[in-house]
Amino acid sequence: MEARGGPPEAECALFEPGDIELQADEPGTNREKGYTTTVAIARARLESAGIDGALTAEVVAALRPALARAYARGAAARAVVDRLEATELLEARSYDTTGGRYQGFWLDVDGLARDLPLPHSGAILQALHLAAILSAAPDDAPVVLSTADEARVRRPGERTLRRVDLGGARGILEALRSLRPPPRGRPGTEAGPGRQEIVAWLRDRAQRAPETRERMAEMEAALSTREAPARGPLSETALWNLETKLSRGETAGVLEQIDALEKRRGRAPGTTYLRARLALMTKSEDPRALAQRISELSTSMTGFHELELLTAQAWLAAGDMRRARAFARDLGENASADPTLRSQAHDVLEVTGPGSGTQNMAHVAALAGPVAAAVVADPRPGSAPPPSDAPVTPLSPQSPESPVIPRAPRAPSASELDDAGAGASEPTRARSSASMKSLPPGTSFPPYRIEPRGDRPLSPPPLETIDIERVETLALPAGVQVEAPPSDDPPRNPTAARVACTYLARELGRELRLRNNVEIQDDVAGLEVAQRFLREALVDGRVRTPEEEREVMRHGAFLSEMIARRLGGRWIEVESRDAGTWVMLVPTRSRPDEVARVWPFGRVLRFVVMGHRERDLVSYYLELESRSR
Repeated sequence: MEARGGPPEAECALFEPGDIELQADEPGTNREKGYTTTVAIARARLESAGIDGALTAEVVAALRPALARAYARGAAARAVVDRLEATELLEARSYDTTGGRYQGFWLDVDGLARDLPLPHSGAILQALHLAAILSAAPDDAPVVLSTADEARVRRPGERTLRRVDLGGARGILEALRSLRPPPRGRPGTEAGPGRQEIVAWLRDRAQRAPETRERMAEMEAALSTREAPARGPLSETALWNLETKLSRGETAGVLEQIDALEKRRGRAPGTTYLRARLALMTKSEDPRALAQRISELSTSMTGFHELELLTAQAWLAAGDMRRARAFARDLGENASADPTLRSQAHDVLEVTGPGSGTQNMAHVAALAGPVAAAVVADPRPGSAPPPSDAPVTPLSPQSPESPVIPRAPRAPSASELDDAGAGASEPTRARSSASMKSLPPGTSFPPYRIEPRGDRPLSPPPLETIDIERVETLALPAGVQVEAPPSDDPPRNPTAARVACTYLARELGRELRLRNNVEIQDDVAGLEVAQRFLREALVDGRVRTPEEEREVMRHGAFLSEMIARRLGGRWIEVESRDAGTWVMLVPTRSRPDEVARVWPFGRVLRFVVMGHRERDLVSYYLELESRSR
């Protein structure tokens, strides 16, 4: 425990002045280093004040359950306080000498002490915690109080140890039994440790004390218990009960209940998710096959956060770190998702590591937060963008005769965003068709649509022929012999569209290098870097200026070039003045008779206007890549 401004009050009761240790910090000067005794002696000193392990056990029993929950520091701590033992519940992390206050880890110890009608209540509560620790420790183990830092700022010979009055310790039990918990908890009790911090504590405790592993695992499972949602695929009571049961690690009878539900009502996204989660927990299905199947549903239901987490966990179990990271990162960054789910997504990110499955993750690491982003940004505030030496592309949104991206798409309402997903039912989409007309063209399309290949000559490129190129110097498509700048007219055929997208992607690579000192390649790492800058540039989801329209066009062209070069995608519909409706077909190795219809520019614009309600571009590309193979 850390003390500020002097030694902590209760800890001083374990020592006597003769326990001092000195050190010479300069010739002829000895200063106090600390105090040392043994567990047996320290325990006896507390017992002389009426504080022992038996009293601690009675105090903990008096705190449970109402007072412990009322004074718990936050929702995460409240979920597990009933399972804490005496050595843990009253644990303090810091002491402020100025106010004589202990700050608890699990409980608002200072608030509890203030509400008790006893002097030195905070010190008594901490002494009870110390008594619980000492009662479980060997008699000859050392007990050390380090005071060197505090003694260094005092006069030579001045001592820091002080006498502590714990005479009212026996009265604390009656005081607790008489205390009525605040009806809504004390102010400030919500500012406690989050789920991630508590999980780290539980795992560290289980590692240091193997005999506690089972209890620590139960507490970690309890942290996953959440309130039933008011809406969504798991809002039905029967489904939520099964979800809660699986969160506790219980699988017995779940499959039979899912079968019974589907027999009565048919298969739904909620039962599909529960069946998949059960299969992953019981290892009854190959993780890769499971991940591939639920990835498609997750991509079409962007608000189904439990399914998004399960998809990340399934890819992790399958050993595909980059796909696991893509799903987990998107959920972890989604402020609208449940904190427990976001914390579990961060667990997946910690396991996969920052560099799994990519070649340019150094660039990604450099953009991990706002501070790092500020370092690589243009150091001249307010400076104009560097001039572009690129030839004029046929997709320029600055041409009033051919607006390819809407100038200022409005922020869609929550109901429109919910209805826009491909997972919505046909009646729902029909009801929302009128409202969707006001969204930017292309954003209402699903992630992809499967259709027969027919006689279209489409096939994925051989894996050994796929090269990684710098985006700034992308080669022109095969069959284009002359690098002549395209005309100002919109492209009239797929080849012209490819040329235009190549020039726009090159322009994006050059702009990122000149403005942000970042070079990207046409791979997943490059796409992740690019989308981070796009989200930072258009953080509110609106495209207002020609420059912002151009930014969307560059990223749409980059995404489409990755699909074309790495997955064998081909443009088939480019006649519209609106690039958001342009269509590519993506072949599939495992299903040669099928192709996926995709809208790259529409998907980029959807990513912009819908924010965290939409899968990010890396996850979208990885989903297409998974399907194409």
